[in-house]
Amino acid sequence: MKSVFIFIVLLQTMLYNTALFAETPQDLFIAVIQGKQQRVQNILMQGIDVNTPIASGRTALMAAAYSGNFRIAKLLLTYGANVNLSDKQGTTALMDAIIFGDQRIVKLLVTAGAEVNAANAQGDGALEIAKKIGRKQLQKLLQSAGAKEQVRETAKKEADAPQKEPAQDKAAKTDTQAE
Repeated sequence: MKSVFIFIVLLQTMLYNTALFAETPQDLFIAVIQGKQQRVQNILMQGIDVNTPIASGRTALMAAAYSGNFRIAKLLLTYGANVNLSDKQGTTALMDAIIFGDQRIVKLLVTAGAEVNAANAQGDGALEIAKKIGRKQLQKLLQSAGAKEQVRETAKKEADAPQKEPAQDKAAKTDTQAE
């Protein structure tokens, strides 16, 4: 009877500690930024969803790509990280990898199915980002993966908009029609 009581107390303590120290997506994100691969793996083994974003919409894969951690990026992909998620500014892990400049991570993400023609909120795609920051090798890699120049929505809207008549011409037409 005493051993059953001890077992119940131990079980309750374990359950309490597990609930008290349960890992969160924020913990995963921080571990990724810190480059703590073993901690990342332990958190993922607890069942944290690898694709759950933090408040800014950023995911653990974006953090790994931005910080240039190839091993952790690869680990996150084995746990099902979605390469095409974007944060609140439309930035994807591929765009983050380009900013960091690690060709291995860019290749890894492209091979994993990253959309090379996705555009962020500013209308920049991966190729434009690579051009802006002078990553010529990454530009070639992206182009070979099918990346195209982004057509800016504002430029497209302006080109499609009907041409306005100058104010003087309008007034002259009105006068001519009134006669």
